[in-house]
Amino acid sequence: MKLPSLQRLTAGAARVWQRFPLALLCGFVLGGVSIYYTHLEFEEKSDLTWFFPAMSTAGLGLSLLLTVALLAERHQWPTAWRWAAQAGAVALLGTWYGLVPAELDLSWGMRLALVGLGLHLAVAAGPYVAELRRGADTPGFWRYNETLFLRILTAMLYSGVLFAGCALALLAIENLFDIKLNHHIYSDLFIVLGTVFNTWFFLAGVPEDFAALETAAASYPKGLKLFTQFVLLPLVVLYLGILYAYLGRIMLLWTLPKGWVSTLVLALAVAGVFALLLIHPIRNSAENTWIRTFSRWFYRALFPLLALLVVAIGTRIRDYGITEERYFVLVLAAWLFCMAVYFLVRRGQGIVWIPASLALVAFLSAAGPWGAFAVAQRSQLGQLRQLAEQYHLLKNGRLDSAGRRVPHLPLEVRKRISSMFEFFIERDAVASLQPLFTASITEPDTVRQNMAWRLRILQTDRLFTVSGIKQTSRYETEELAEPELQAAFYTERTSYALGGGRYWLNDVQRQRYDVGKNDSALAEVATSTGNFRLSAQQHGRKLLLQQLRADGRWQTRLTLTPGALADSLARVHGSDLEQQITLPTNNFALHTADKDLTIQLFFGSLSRQERYHQTHYYFTATALLEEKPSPRSLK
Repeated sequence: MKLPSLQRLTAGAARVWQRFPLALLCGFVLGGVSIYYTHLEFEEKSDLTWFFPAMSTAGLGLSLLLTVALLAERHQWPTAWRWAAQAGAVALLGTWYGLVPAELDLSWGMRLALVGLGLHLAVAAGPYVAELRRGADTPGFWRYNETLFLRILTAMLYSGVLFAGCALALLAIENLFDIKLNHHIYSDLFIVLGTVFNTWFFLAGVPEDFAALETAAASYPKGLKLFTQFVLLPLVVLYLGILYAYLGRIMLLWTLPKGWVSTLVLALAVAGVFALLLIHPIRNSAENTWIRTFSRWFYRALFPLLALLVVAIGTRIRDYGITEERYFVLVLAAWLFCMAVYFLVRRGQGIVWIPASLALVAFLSAAGPWGAFAVAQRSQLGQLRQLAEQYHLLKNGRLDSAGRRVPHLPLEVRKRISSMFEFFIERDAVASLQPLFTASITEPDTVRQNMAWRLRILQTDRLFTVSGIKQTSRYETEELAEPELQAAFYTERTSYALGGGRYWLNDVQRQRYDVGKNDSALAEVATSTGNFRLSAQQHGRKLLLQQLRADGRWQTRLTLTPGALADSLARVHGSDLEQQITLPTNNFALHTADKDLTIQLFFGSLSRQERYHQTHYYFTATALLEEKPSPRSLK
């Protein structure tokens, strides 16, 4: 194979710039803005209000401007038309830049994904949109998209290999020549290859001669045929069998399907449609019986599964209303139904309708009163109003102080209301709830300039405070729920006089964090004859009962040896145990006395640990101190 010369590479790069200057410019913007952002400090990044608008505009602009350029090439538009179309595309991008928020939230993230999907599909279908009116497919459309698909994979491979090779080369220079490179160089290299080089390389492979695609005799790629026939199609059939078995189980038991089945049906349908697109040129070949059978029966097999999907998602919508995700499931189900009917009627012809119609669905779902976000907000607002009326939370049509008027709301109701409030907070749509409140629940403009996460916290506090409804997690259960009313009492007192000269010390303990307190007072008690304390000695081996003298010094009266008890137990049970040993309570105590005092120590736990040639003793215990009738006075 003859390698391309430098002159040829330069000419090819220049040709890309000549064909797609604005699309390529978007790649440069993506790379430049990304490099600038990675070089900023954290505080500087948080003040950068134009980063997300610029990045999203450039990303969408790449696909939009490429579509416009391909339409102009395919249909040979006059120069004036080309400039007008490009100016219109730039105006649309400017509108997006002006509307998009400084920080990405859930709604705008999904909206960006929808518009991006629609524009990518527009690249696939745009040059062949005129074929929507034809009765049969032309080979050019499939070969055009095959070229784009393989070029994307090749561009990703080249970019990845170049990054790995260059990064290893830089690492070798650093280690072999003791050269300290800027730590940003690796991220800069990744960004340049992933944006500028990847975009340029991909655009260099975009077909230019559309007429040649219609007439050139191209064989079907053998690797693609093997992958589709022996990997993708068997997996689709496997999932078809699983879903039909589940459908039979539902019919037999007469139960409602689980909501998760909707995702599986959609995944199966998308994989099946993708497989049909891949095998489209050979679907009717006599030697491909397995492929021919699949292409004939797949759309028919979808109808029962789409009915299953509609029942599953309909049940969720009936109980909890529409969210964006459920909206997308419903719309995709309707689109799949229409595509199945269309291709059964057309007998597999007109595959350009797949990307073209799906792009239209994506654009329509992204905005407008019929779009996913407006429909979801209206549905959730209606659900909230219906729930508030059902549990008498409204007063004069308002939710102010509803939690105080109805303090004992069921847990499930509080969970649903909290979920609905969070729905609007996450989408920065709290203003939609204002008709349900007299007090203002929106933050002033000065507060809204805060970072998005801080604004969400403020909105959450405001909404639940004004409504008086306790915020409840969706995972909370009645067993683990926090009490609605609670009273708790506590005392720091650790000793009690029991009468008859007896005193109870309920908190005598030496824990590991006391390791530095070799002579620590563990408990104190005031009696009729003076003040006493229990003091640990020798890393907890000894426990001294001491009495405060008149001169302010502590005099040892009695000595207990927890260490000796722990050593004896270790000799019996072992000194390195994986689990604690449970002992009888009557053998787990110490006792000592003199003629005036008696003390008993009752252990809850006792342990010994050897570290650095020292033995430490730790315990938790309670003690009973008894004074005899004729206590000795201290001099």
